[in-house]
Amino acid sequence: MRGIGIERFGQTPELRNLPVPEPGPGQVQVAIEAAAVNPLDTAIASGALAAFGEYRFPLTLGMDGAGTVTALGEGVTRFRVGERVFGQFWGVPLQFGTFAEVCVVQAAPALGALAAVPDEMPSHVAAALPTSGMTALGALDRMQVAEGGTLLVIGATGGVGTFAVQAAAARGLRVVATAPAELAGQMRGLGAGEIVTRGAEPLERALRRIVPRGVDAILDVVGDPSLTSRVAGAVRDGGALFSTAFGLDGRLLADERIRTANYRLDRKPERLAELTELVRAGALRPVIGAEVSLAQTPRALAGGVGSTGLRGKTVLRTS
Repeated sequence: MRGIGIERFGQTPELRNLPVPEPGPGQVQVAIEAAAVNPLDTAIASGALAAFGEYRFPLTLGMDGAGTVTALGEGVTRFRVGERVFGQFWGVPLQFGTFAEVCVVQAAPALGALAAVPDEMPSHVAAALPTSGMTALGALDRMQVAEGGTLLVIGATGGVGTFAVQAAAARGLRVVATAPAELAGQMRGLGAGEIVTRGAEPLERALRRIVPRGVDAILDVVGDPSLTSRVAGAVRDGGALFSTAFGLDGRLLADERIRTANYRLDRKPERLAELTELVRAGALRPVIGAEVSLAQTPRALAGGVGSTGLRGKTVLRTS
């Protein structure tokens, strides 16, 4: 089979011919139909997450995916052969990821989440949901912004950002989003009430103009500590400033005026279930900015695949 993998941390991911992995006890084998690219994938390939989890080489990359169960390991009763599944395929140890024609993962992934795909949901849509969608929902839950409150999303055009804007709007929040001028209309279509055009004026000045009394919360999905430090003063007393990209430095994390955190995705099975219901209800949808083949995936991981609209998610199809 074909897959995108590395032999060691720090190596450039490449397309390889690999043996088909077989499921062990407690595992399922999945014929992958679609997968999605996340910053998590490049972080794992670089070795930045070497201390988090367990890895075996050669390592096939890919966390998010959707496909059909083709074999079951001993003791698996939760899924059946022929059933379509999706989720974050982060097992321990991690060796067989979703950037391949066939993947093997624990039926209950130790660090991820796996669920049945709703019958009406296409595989490429299901694959685009897990990590970014769950992260957006989890961060909003932890920030606890009441209905009618104001939320700024820094980096709203990406995977987590497009989900966060939609989820916040569905909760009755006033959403302010950062985006290039040419994407303002698309961001409003997702639920953003105000757009701060990137580069037009300093973000902290724009916030003072738009929300003079201060925003209730800021969600950063970019990871620029200098930017989050500058805008922290725009959060009202008792409000929240969270980053899903480790964009808060030690000084901000120690701030007692507002609630701060570098949010790490938690309660994944529950969040995947909630995400599925929101998509089925029409409250959320993944924004797919680009679709690629397996052969194009190394270039996508390196940032070489662009989008003419919202960046959203990059989805790969195995056939």
